[in-house]
Amino acid sequence: MDFSHELIVPEAGFPFKLFIFEGKDGNYYRDRHWHRSVEIFAVCGGELEFHIADRLWHLTPGEFMIVNSNEIHSVDSPLPNETIVLQIPLKLFENYYTGEQFVWFTHEPGRRDDRFMELIKALYRTYSEKPCGYDMKMNSIFYQIMYLLVKDYRLTEADDESVRRNKNLNRLSAITSYMKENYAGDITLEEVARVFDYSPNYLSRMFRKYAGITFKSYVQNIRLEYALKELESGKYSITEIAVRSGFSGSKALARAFQKKYGMLPSEYRSRMSGSVKKQKD
Repeated sequence: MDFSHELIVPEAGFPFKLFIFEGKDGNYYRDRHWHRSVEIFAVCGGELEFHIADRLWHLTPGEFMIVNSNEIHSVDSPLPNETIVLQIPLKLFENYYTGEQFVWFTHEPGRRDDRFMELIKALYRTYSEKPCGYDMKMNSIFYQIMYLLVKDYRLTEADDESVRRNKNLNRLSAITSYMKENYAGDITLEEVARVFDYSPNYLSRMFRKYAGITFKSYVQNIRLEYALKELESGKYSITEIAVRSGFSGSKALARAFQKKYGMLPSEYRSRMSGSVKKQKD
């Protein structure tokens, strides 16, 4: 299982981040990951699939998914879709915590789902059109969404195991953020353990137990994610990308890339170039 931590940065001037899902064109899969913010996917067209814990959720137009803070999940969008994503920093819910930095929302459909979807759509429409005073209108809509979240979707009881897991994933979030900042260097388990004042054995167990992945595999996944972005940009050669991403060379990158994505970096770059050319034509 390959899990990773995703860092969420709020929209400039607003206490949230709002955008159209990056998998809107289809043929997209986001590996299992987690983040400290609450994330809402509102499907307006097409379909999406979510894997959360051991359950599969299939979303169709008019449905949405609330992904909790530190909830490990993956997203699959094989076909084109229209999905609005709203990401809310966990801190905004601090008055409603049911445990230590812990708040939890249900995934089950609620009686106010139609109203909730209307508000998400209105928020994005206002953001896109930017009428006079749109910033005040957006904040007004956003806090109506927040009200429904805490009133109709928040669970008021938390079990000890969920709170404990949340606490440990919070710790891992800080560690993985550090790793993402230093992925290009010779980053080791011993070095990261020293920085965060853990023993290497304890840190290794934390990754296995709470993130479901080894430290070494996590580092490699980070490097592959950045290599993928560099390949898409077309700015550097594959050898340069390997070095910039922290691999020992192009052969090491090729082995890891093929194992994870089922093709060589050169094949992926060719496919991307062909796709861009087709769109231009």
